Amino acid sequence: MTKDKELEELRAENARLTDENHRLVSRNLALSEQLDVWHDTRMRVQLLKELLLNDRRRMARADLKDDVELLALIEARVEKEKPHLQPDFDAEALARLLGVTPLRLTRLFRHNTPHHTPEDYIDFRRVISAMELMRQHPNYSVAAISQDAGFTSVRTFQRRMQQATGLTPVEYRLMFEPPTP
Repeated sequence: MTKDKELEELRAENARLTDENHRLVSRNLALSEQLDVWHDTRMRVQLLKELLLNDRRRMARADLKDDVELLALIEARVEKEKPHLQPDFDAEALARLLGVTPLRLTRLFRHNTPHHTPEDYIDFRRVISAMELMRQHPNYSVAAISQDAGFTSVRTFQRRMQQATGLTPVEYRLMFEPPTP
């Protein structure tokens, strides 16, 4: 009976090991499928990174014709939409408005304009707007003009106005007042 019992135990052990083997093979197949999906996803992400990098390089190396067209687009959009009148409008917002990267925009300004940065250009446009407002509304305060032109502070407006024109806002306004007898 001991041999029958041993044989029965061996068969039970064999059945258990066969079940365990099937379970492990199934688990390995599932893990292999997950690994394939992960690898495929990783390859796709890598391809997308390369495509984005190539697109950024292409945009950064645009030729002079593209620069001239982009500068014309900037002038047209800024003149028409006047986004610079919003205090939170900055270089990144300008880049988004034009559909270019901030780096591309910075390089464009550094190499092709008297404004060395997009921020300088935005402040210059704000000064021009403030000068127009001062001529149109001579009774507005400097603070009101500053705010309407998109500056976040009167002091920044005064500094930028002096840098751009050599005149303070008050001095500029005095140029348009009739002389007193």
